[in-house]
Amino acid sequence: MATASLDFTKPHLLRNAREYQAATAEIDRLLDEDPPSGTDAYERLEFLSVLVEAYETERGAITDSGTPQEVLELMLDQRGMTRGNLAPVMGGRARVSEFFAGKRPLSMGQVVKLRDLLHIPADLLIPAPREVGTQKRRRRNGRVKR
Repeated sequence: MATASLDFTKPHLLRNAREYQAATAEIDRLLDEDPPSGTDAYERLEFLSVLVEAYETERGAITDSGTPQEVLELMLDQRGMTRGNLAPVMGGRARVSEFFAGKRPLSMGQVVKLRDLLHIPADLLIPAPREVGTQKRRRRNGRVKR
């Protein structure tokens, strides 16, 4: 999927997924360049970061409390993609379906591929560990059962 270039001859907020995708791609490029503070490239990086943050806030921010399924749904929507676009990186349509149905977690390989494809932090794709309550132990036949 090709990204559009951003034309800010008339500055404006990001209006759609295509502009959002172009802005995030340019942010990635500028971060790789690591421009010094005060340069035009640094100012553009700051400007684009504010626009992306506003776009994400307006459309529902990705938070650490979201499930991996919710995060992927939001990112697909923002990039104008469908679940079908994930089949090549997740191992087929059946795996995509099982993941979104909650029947199968993402493997670490899938997390890495999705991170690279969608340019999102991998930790958003890894579910939070379940809180473990106090478990009663029973002793039967000299063995501890949980």
